[in-house]
Amino acid sequence: MIEMKKIKDVVLFCIYFLFARIVRYLLAVLDKKGPLDVAMISNYRDAVDVKKFGFWGAKSLPDVLSWARYVWEGQYKARLFMVGSLTGDIGGDDATPESIEKASEQFRKAVKIAVDLGARVILYAAATKRLPLWKELKLKYPDVIFTIGDNFTGLLLGEGILDAFNRTGLNLKNSRVLIIAPYGLLGSVALHYAVNSGAQVIGMGNPKRVTLLKGLQKKFGIEICTTFEEVGKVDMVVACNSASRSQLTPERVELLREAGKRLIVIDPNEPANMPPEFFNGSKGRVIRLDSGNGYSPRLIHVLEPVTPWLLRLAKGITWGCFCETFIIGTSPELRAMDWLKVNKGNMAIMRKYLGSGKGKFALPQPTCFNKPVIDFDLAEKSKWKLAGEEFRGLRLVEGTKTLML
Repeated sequence: MIEMKKIKDVVLFCIYFLFARIVRYLLAVLDKKGPLDVAMISNYRDAVDVKKFGFWGAKSLPDVLSWARYVWEGQYKARLFMVGSLTGDIGGDDATPESIEKASEQFRKAVKIAVDLGARVILYAAATKRLPLWKELKLKYPDVIFTIGDNFTGLLLGEGILDAFNRTGLNLKNSRVLIIAPYGLLGSVALHYAVNSGAQVIGMGNPKRVTLLKGLQKKFGIEICTTFEEVGKVDMVVACNSASRSQLTPERVELLREAGKRLIVIDPNEPANMPPEFFNGSKGRVIRLDSGNGYSPRLIHVLEPVTPWLLRLAKGITWGCFCETFIIGTSPELRAMDWLKVNKGNMAIMRKYLGSGKGKFALPQPTCFNKPVIDFDLAEKSKWKLAGEEFRGLRLVEGTKTLML
């Protein structure tokens, strides 16, 4: 069995290795001519990214990889650059001063490449926003606007929370909402939305951040805790951290959900707080929703539908931080502002660009791992009922997978 698995891994690697290099060649050939308007620089989220992008493991990653390319509104050109580090190398429990400096040097190289190609707005995507480079790069490139993209992402997250309540029919004022890591950038946005809506909020965080939790308790009157065992039953979880101690495993879902009811899980994380293996273990007992993403019918991934699939996205959809980067890059009046700050003022400005018109991104229709979510009935569902619904919708593969859980 072990030998068969090794053979399978090698065969899959060879397929992805060749496929990714063909994709990179075609992206270069099909890309819109001319200088870049904006650039997004990200780390690899996880081992799935490493594999899909054509590499055997993290040690084989190049310092900088020129990857997906975009065109928005028919004229604005963007490119995604990947630095050769994973999320855990930058902000995880295993991050070290050496791994952070390595990622920082990779990011410096990526910025230089992007600027040389014409980009004047650059995004610190995913975990790269944690790199200690903000001041250094701003001084070195005074004509470049840097953003972390979390104002528009936060706006999409907050609106997604309200949308989930509307679709499930839950009364906000009678609901308990758990926010994981309410002291972070996105967690603080989720906290404000939930508190202002009248929900009963529980903030859960790392024991090392208990002082921050107590500050939020004093300011907002919320309950606080540091373990899932302390939370009690809730209606919704807004998971703003994906560290292992914060992840929604099937066992933790059972601690949180009311008997006979599905738990609503809002997951804006990259990588996900509740990855597919955890979701499958709780299938029928949760309604998991992707969050923090924006949609524009005028956003083109060069080489669709291949590139959205590789990025684990759907047509016309991209992450909220990418949306913000496009918006700033195409709106000269925004370039004098500090987009490394996440605050009410910046979010109020970004709200003007939330919608379906030209130059805007909208809240997408609900998805879970980019597959449409259409059933918001909170009643728990057996795998037999779930499989039956899949089969009736002619989703034969999904139905078979559900029966095998």
